[in-house]
Amino acid sequence: MKKKVKDREKMQDKEKMQDKPPKQQGDTLANKWHSVYTFHLLFEKPVEMPELSVFMEALKSHFGEIIPMSDTPHMPESASDLMGFALMDHPVYFEDKKQEYPSQLLLFGAGEFEQGIWNEMICSQFWACQDKENFLPKCKYSLMASNMMAAGLPRKEEYGILAEYADMLLELFPDCIGIYWPHSQCLTPREYYQQPHWNNPEYHFLDGGLNVRFFNIQGTDEMLFDTLGFTAIALPDLQFHCKNLEPNDVVYFLRNLAAYLYECGDVIEDGNTVEGIHHEKWVCRREDSMVGPDRMVLDIHPGEYAGGNR
Repeated sequence: MKKKVKDREKMQDKEKMQDKPPKQQGDTLANKWHSVYTFHLLFEKPVEMPELSVFMEALKSHFGEIIPMSDTPHMPESASDLMGFALMDHPVYFEDKKQEYPSQLLLFGAGEFEQGIWNEMICSQFWACQDKENFLPKCKYSLMASNMMAAGLPRKEEYGILAEYADMLLELFPDCIGIYWPHSQCLTPREYYQQPHWNNPEYHFLDGGLNVRFFNIQGTDEMLFDTLGFTAIALPDLQFHCKNLEPNDVVYFLRNLAAYLYECGDVIEDGNTVEGIHHEKWVCRREDSMVGPDRMVLDIHPGEYAGGNR
């Protein structure tokens, strides 16, 4: 990993960032890889659980053979309660044990949703939520879903299962109003997530698992874009500090580059170039993120459009 970049210009750029938040507990889910991935279903009213038989039939229809991870299976009754299901058609080989084990999906019970994990900056980047003023106060209850024993699966299989699990849960919980993805700090209203925004259906996970963020830099005409969500799945998040470019063009560029990394893996090395918006060759390097959560990112230098003193 490239040595941390600590040049004076970058420190000055950091000081100019608007609304730079203090470190918070939610950042720990976004600034490092996690073997267990979680998301939260959000509700305006207390959650009504489906019957266990209904839940298991839905799992079977989506994921094939399943086995409850309990001798007395039941739907979880509180936020501290959970139920796990082994996905027999999605095994993981563990080299240390020389054996395959089924990956798992978990469902936790419902409880009150603590909006304290959201600060002002996090809420400002909820781009999928067009009516935040009215939507956010409705997020009063939640239940958490996650995977387990799945880190050894191929990337698109592991996170494709999670994307489909989210779809399944929206079907089973018609009162769910949206999903919060803490690893990407992305909030997706129900209707947004149910209408995939990627041409390739294998990228549906990115509808919640990737957040393309946008910041104006105070006192300048410069902009900073980055992604959040890839560090948690062992890929580099992206960073783009620029001026004199159309913001929508930059978002489109970063989404395309993120899709490439999701498909091919962490294959861009320091000094490699990518094709720019106007077919330029833009150099990529590992650098410290300019805005939190603190993490190493793949910074794309946009040549004549670069911000700062680069």
